[in-house]
Amino acid sequence: MGLKHLYKQISGCLHKFLCEGTCSSDISPGIDGICPGPFPPNGFTVLTDAAYGNGDCFGLYWPIGQEHKLPIVCETYHDEWRIVPAFSSIKKFEEWLEVNDDDPHENGISIEDQDFAANLFRVARKCLSTGRLDDALPLLQRATEQLPEVSEYWLALAIQYRRCKKTEAAAQAALNAYLGNWAFGVPDNKVIHLLSQAADVPNFQDDPVIQCIKEQGLDLSFGGTKENNNYPLMQMCVDTYFAQRKPLQALTLLHNYAWIMSSETTAFQERYDFNIDEWRAKFRQLCLEYFGDSRTQFT
Repeated sequence: MGLKHLYKQISGCLHKFLCEGTCSSDISPGIDGICPGPFPPNGFTVLTDAAYGNGDCFGLYWPIGQEHKLPIVCETYHDEWRIVPAFSSIKKFEEWLEVNDDDPHENGISIEDQDFAANLFRVARKCLSTGRLDDALPLLQRATEQLPEVSEYWLALAIQYRRCKKTEAAAQAALNAYLGNWAFGVPDNKVIHLLSQAADVPNFQDDPVIQCIKEQGLDLSFGGTKENNNYPLMQMCVDTYFAQRKPLQALTLLHNYAWIMSSETTAFQERYDFNIDEWRAKFRQLCLEYFGDSRTQFT
């Protein structure tokens, strides 16, 4: 199912929502369509409603591999090159605009979105801070299932699995934390520590990321150097995931490669033969090949 078909579904749902009198404002997608990545990340579609005027905005976002699902709404923080989950659906975004008379920055009225991953994670953190560890675990599980690209969610879950002595589950959660979309935040260094301990865990001995951390020193250090071995190691992991028929892991890591490489100097990028236009064309073609959707246009 293409993003254009999904967008029509969204528009249809929204039209019905408006006609029922629940909401009154119109959603206005940006004229540039779906962002090609790496920032705003591939699959992000700007919404002009409630834009701050400083370069930050809200937008629809389809996580990689979830082109068949309805999008969430995220908010950009362009100074940090980061997006933040904002609403579980376009309907919730519309509801927020409506209760604020289309001026949410002035009125500042919030709405309930209790089952959204971001809210589940906030509640889980409160549980952890008050010692209700068993209450936090199912909330973290639901948050990661709903929005699997946020490294912070997976790290918290990995720590809880480790507390419960669920070694394989903890290793998988830590790996998912590394393989999250770094546009939601670069993984904490604790992820590298957890994965270095997972190298000998059964079922993870052939994982390229874990083995590169153990044997070749893959880490999360970027910037400020003329050379960085993390880049060729990341590319090697991408190639291995493709060879292992794990395109979701491969494409997410490839997107992270471009996202972090884009923060390097032009000279550094040239040293590693990185060209943003070539990367975008390649990423678009790979998404089309493996997911049947280029993630860059409504087809």
